[in-house]
Amino acid sequence: MNNKSFYEDKLNQFIEEQKNLDKKFSNISTLRVLSFLLGLALLLIGIFDDKLAALVVGVVFLIAFLYLVKLHGDIVKKQEEAKSKTGVTKRYVDRFSDAWRNFEETGDEFLAENDTVPRDIDLLGKASLYQMINTAHTQKGKELFAKELRLEDIDLNKLPMRNEAVSELVDKKEFTISFEAAGERTADKKQKQDIDRFISYCEDEETGFIPIWMEIARFVLPVIEIALICLCVFGLLGYGYPLAGFIVLLAFAGFTSSKTEEAIVPFYSMGPSIEDYEDMLSLVEKEDFDSELLKELKENVAGEDGAVNAFKSLKKISQAYNISYNPFLHIIFTGLLLWDYHLAHFTSNWKKKYGKNLSRTFDVIAELEELMSLSVLGCIRDISWADVETDKSKAFLSGTDMYHPLINPDTVVSNSIELKGGITIITGSNMSGKTTFLRTIAVNLVLAYLGAPVCAKKFKANYMKLFTSMRVMDDVAHGISTFYAEILRIKSMAEYKENDVPMICLIDEIFKGTNSADRIVGAREAITRLAGDRCITAVSTHDFELCDIEDKNKTKAFNYHFEEYYDNDELKFDYKICDGRCTTTNALAILRMAGFDI
Repeated sequence: MNNKSFYEDKLNQFIEEQKNLDKKFSNISTLRVLSFLLGLALLLIGIFDDKLAALVVGVVFLIAFLYLVKLHGDIVKKQEEAKSKTGVTKRYVDRFSDAWRNFEETGDEFLAENDTVPRDIDLLGKASLYQMINTAHTQKGKELFAKELRLEDIDLNKLPMRNEAVSELVDKKEFTISFEAAGERTADKKQKQDIDRFISYCEDEETGFIPIWMEIARFVLPVIEIALICLCVFGLLGYGYPLAGFIVLLAFAGFTSSKTEEAIVPFYSMGPSIEDYEDMLSLVEKEDFDSELLKELKENVAGEDGAVNAFKSLKKISQAYNISYNPFLHIIFTGLLLWDYHLAHFTSNWKKKYGKNLSRTFDVIAELEELMSLSVLGCIRDISWADVETDKSKAFLSGTDMYHPLINPDTVVSNSIELKGGITIITGSNMSGKTTFLRTIAVNLVLAYLGAPVCAKKFKANYMKLFTSMRVMDDVAHGISTFYAEILRIKSMAEYKENDVPMICLIDEIFKGTNSADRIVGAREAITRLAGDRCITAVSTHDFELCDIEDKNKTKAFNYHFEEYYDNDELKFDYKICDGRCTTTNALAILRMAGFDI
């Protein structure tokens, strides 16, 4: 079974599961109401008409009602799980076509003003790599994935480990679907959670701990109250004594509520997402990993004092806190047991045991989300694994049947090329594929440096600092023209070249913002300054004069081109790169395609 069929079958399975759960939900809702009404009616008949049989049957129906309430809750959880898995799987199916372009998360929020490379090669923003392959739903996961796509803090020593981890996740499709689905459920409840506040509370060693007198009071006062109730039941005291004790405990709890709330309320900031985080962490704990990096991440959540047990305990505290939503029950439990004191005790102890390590737990989830996002390409495209070298004495890149991951696989065209230090000029007609080819090189380089699969049959490259000059825009507010903005881009390349370390500069339609005479003169000067053994300078241009350019050592530029052809007088492109310079133009033909009478 190919990957597309796998996800389509899974999608149909989850849709069918949702339908079955909806039917069960409806049936149990009806039975729950009926069992309650019948139980209550029979119970009243048994009490007031002194009919033992009716009383017994009424109790049975009410017990059945309680069971159906629990069953109803279990089905609601399963419905949420099936719905989230359906959504996750549908997104995988959508990635085999262009439907992913409608995904809500684009990563645009993480684009800074100076993020030229991510903008130029569609790493972040609308119709970007982020939009297509992101599987992160926690805020930390999204931020980490966006940071990695910007190639911040690349550690090449970890590249083999990342390759191994991402490759393993490609084959763990069931696990990645379930993990992302749980993450999506936490995102659905994000308006009710504040993770940063919760982490800050857990790491604060000064607050959230109840004093010793409260530890004593939570036992002594309820024991006294229960003793008063027992004495009243046996006729040794009047009912006024336990009633007075009840009121005293309520007043005591009210006057000291600021102290108990200091320990309890921050836990509420996690909201109902606690159970979903527990699901994510339990999946990690139960999964068998082979790669060193995934094993290391698993070790951070497993074990007696690990995150899984931490969230299981936290879930119990949260369930106990839910009594607060019922004012009547909360008053009863507080007046009898000082309920909030016990909750404060449990939260205080939880914080002492697990609080310091909680921040790392969310980091682990984010790291897994980032690695899973990078594994997506291996599930939806034909891929290979890049060979990345760290030789600082040269710059080189070799791609066989390399293609762009964002183009529909049914229509994308692959190309092969070898680039090395020096000047590469790419000419070609309008719309022939020059810009897409430069972006194909760049995006596969980024994937290779992140340890992700690449869209090529073979891909080998040295580690090089990546520079681009493609989507250059003017800045009216600061009085910067398109031409000057491009000069600033190329200036930054020339300044970095002084470091004499491997780099690659991909420049599209160099100096298109000025007249042809100045453009050619300026381009020759700029390109010559960038040329060198440790710098690949690949430039697309319509200016055929640049095809004869030489570097300072009189080494001629490598020339490639794209071309068009005509089929029944219709202009067409094969998008295949060819050796040598272009010899044709098609501006007039494209004008005619647009409807101009020329």
